[in-house]
Amino acid sequence: MELSFLYHGFGIDRSYHYHATEYKDNSIILKLKSIPIKKVTCPHCGCTEVIRYGVIHRMIHNLPIGSKRTFLYLTVQRYQCKACGKVHQSDIPFTRGNVSYTYRFQRYVLDLLRLGGTITDVAKHLGVGWDMVKDIHKDYLKKKYSHPDISKVTKIGIDEFAVRKGHVYKTIVVDLDTGRIIHVGDGKGSDSLTAFWKKVKRNNIKIELVTSDMSAAYISSVAQNAPQAKHVYDKFHVVELVNDAVDKVRRSVWNQENDIEKRKLIKGTRWMLLSKSLDKFDEESRKRFDNILNTNKPLFEAYYLKEDLCQIWMQKSKAEGEEQLEYWCARARESKLTAMIKVANTLLAKRTGILAWYDCKMTNAVLEGTNNKVKVLKRKAFGYRDDEYFKLLLLGMKDETVKTE
Repeated sequence: MELSFLYHGFGIDRSYHYHATEYKDNSIILKLKSIPIKKVTCPHCGCTEVIRYGVIHRMIHNLPIGSKRTFLYLTVQRYQCKACGKVHQSDIPFTRGNVSYTYRFQRYVLDLLRLGGTITDVAKHLGVGWDMVKDIHKDYLKKKYSHPDISKVTKIGIDEFAVRKGHVYKTIVVDLDTGRIIHVGDGKGSDSLTAFWKKVKRNNIKIELVTSDMSAAYISSVAQNAPQAKHVYDKFHVVELVNDAVDKVRRSVWNQENDIEKRKLIKGTRWMLLSKSLDKFDEESRKRFDNILNTNKPLFEAYYLKEDLCQIWMQKSKAEGEEQLEYWCARARESKLTAMIKVANTLLAKRTGILAWYDCKMTNAVLEGTNNKVKVLKRKAFGYRDDEYFKLLLLGMKDETVKTE
C-alpha cells in the first residue's frame, strides 16, 4: 500500500510504514510498524544515549472504509535511556495519549454529531460504544467551552432550573447580549454563583445590569458582588407569582364550595384563569367562564387583578409605574383574598427591583428561551449520568445541536 494513500486518506506520516492487511469480523485491519529513529533523545532527561527496548502493540479505530470498520494495528518501538533508565516509546502523530482512535476518526465523529446524528446513532453506525462517542464529544466541548470568555460581558441574566425530581437544581448565568450561557452552578442558592463572581473579579469585569427573579439568594449575591449594577426583577416572574396566587384562590373557592356541580364547573377553569387570551377557547367555553366570574366574586377579583398587573410596566414614566404598582397592591389588599394580599406585600417589598425595569427595560426573555432549550435537552437525554458533560453541553448549547438519544 502506498505511503501517500495512508497519509492523505488516514493522516499516517512517514514515521510508520505499511506491513500487512488483515480482514477479520467484517473489519479491515491495517498493520503498521514504527520506523526506528537513528538519533533518539530521552524526553525525560534529554540524553542521547538511548537503546531499543522491545515493542508494544496497539489497536486503534480509524476512519471506516465503506461500511467496514477499519483499525490500525501498530507495532510501536520502545526505547530505554542509559542515563536515567526510564523507558519511552515512539511518538504516534495521528493520535494522542492512550485513546483508541485517530484524530481523523475523532473529527469524523464530531462531524456526524454536528449533522444531527444522535450519540446512539453515531455509535451504532461506527460500531463503537456509546461512551466512546460521548467521551470524544465531551473532550471537544471541554477544550472549546470549559472556560467561556466573559471579557466583554456587561449584562447578565440569572435563573435556575430543575435537573431532576427531588429538588435538584442548577443555576445558569446568561450573557444577555449574546444569549450564551457563561456559567453553570450547582443548586439555586448564593453559593451557586460564587465561582462566577470570582471570575468576574479576577478579570476585572464591570457588570452594569442584572436580571433575575425575586430570589433572596440572588438579590443578596448581586448586592454583595456587583453593587454598582442595576438589578431588575424580571416581570415574567412577577406575573408567574400572581398566576400562582390566582390558582390558589381558585382552589380555595373549590374547597369551600359545597355544591358538587359548581365544584366541577370551577375545577375546569384553571387554564382560562391563567390564559393570556380567551380567544383560543370556543364561544361556549367563554360564556361558561363569564358566568362563573359573574357569580363568584373571589374568582372575579383575582382574575381581573391578574389582567391589570401588566399596567405596572405600561406607564409613561417610572413615577407613574410606581403609582400603578401601589394602586394594584391597594386593590389586592381590599379584595381580602389571602393569596393576593401576600403577593401585594411581596411586590411592595421588592418595588425597587420591579420598577428598575423603567431604567433599562430589560427582561429575562432571552434566559427563559434558553431554559426551554435546556428542558428539551434534558428530555432527549433522559437525564445525564455525567454531570460535567451536562454542564459542558449547556455552555456550548448556543453553537452545538448534538442529541444524545
